[in-house]
Amino acid sequence: MNQTFEVAVIGGGIAGAAAVISLAQEGLSVAWIRPKWKGEAHKVGESLAPAANPILERLGLSHLMENISHRRANSTFSAWGQSALVERNSAVHLEGAGSIINRIKFEQDLFDIANEACSLVVEDALQEFVELGREWQIRTSNGTKVIACFVIDATGRAQVIGKALAQEKSTQRIMGDHLVAAYAFLRQKEGSDVIATPATIIESVEDGWWYASLLPSNELTLNFYSDPDIMPKGISINLDKWKNLIQQTNQISYWIEDAEFIVDTPPQLDSAATRWLSPAAGVSGVAGWAAIGDAAVSFDPLSAHGMTTALWAAARSPDLVKAYLNGNNQILRDYADSVEKGRKEYLKQRNDIYRQEQRFADKEFWHRRR
Repeated sequence: MNQTFEVAVIGGGIAGAAAVISLAQEGLSVAWIRPKWKGEAHKVGESLAPAANPILERLGLSHLMENISHRRANSTFSAWGQSALVERNSAVHLEGAGSIINRIKFEQDLFDIANEACSLVVEDALQEFVELGREWQIRTSNGTKVIACFVIDATGRAQVIGKALAQEKSTQRIMGDHLVAAYAFLRQKEGSDVIATPATIIESVEDGWWYASLLPSNELTLNFYSDPDIMPKGISINLDKWKNLIQQTNQISYWIEDAEFIVDTPPQLDSAATRWLSPAAGVSGVAGWAAIGDAAVSFDPLSAHGMTTALWAAARSPDLVKAYLNGNNQILRDYADSVEKGRKEYLKQRNDIYRQEQRFADKEFWHRRR
């Protein structure tokens, strides 16, 4: 006989792990279906906004930020709308400073806590999920079957659950822009005695914008964001194109040279597109579901909302599940409305920020964002 769980969380990452922790803390039985952990050397996405601090405290996870693998981000500098750098200090945030994290370390710590907390961990790919009355029957590639009363989609931009439900009239899978990131991690020259400044710089250029931040490991994460048709062709295999692109910056190229960072490999490419589900939660037939993190809405990296929103949704998960199990479907509509409201506010803020850059108004990248 298959065991029935109150909730199944599909997907790993920060959203999935934090949701498992939050649900287990509230005494709910949780089955966690996720890919096997991959201990990569680096992972893009290391800026944790100040708003994440009270959420981590609520989840009992504040202590994770005390690890030396992370650092407080007291200042961000930007050359946006002007060539000179402008500082934005964390002193303006009531929640305190944000953080520049070692993404792999942070996720590994969350995974370890979630693995201990949940009722069942299945390291496998989702094969199918079928609604049977008020329950979900879930099967993985290796044949494992799980029965759950509620399902949470934490599969990121893949939106494995939500994408399937988008075929229903009540649910739409909506795309935003198609922003793409070219990213690399730079080391200082061997034997360098330069102490690199622990800072973050954002700089706009004709065909997009750059993000550079010193990681706690003393490596520099370097990202360039543009549209797929504007990004130089073959940049992921052509080091010279990457170097030439970096030289189009003023502040960041100077930082790289002054701090003796080495540009010796081409960048990798990844999607940074904005996309969302509408609604982000509901009842398919009579079985409940919700999407969290990037599966619900993925943001332009300029907003630095991604990880914080994932933690917020994870912290909300127990309330959604418990209310649904008690026959209250309205809470799912309220959650979906909150996600939609946040998405609309984000889009307005994003558009306002892009419009602040008037120097390149006639260039295609910026024209598209008018």
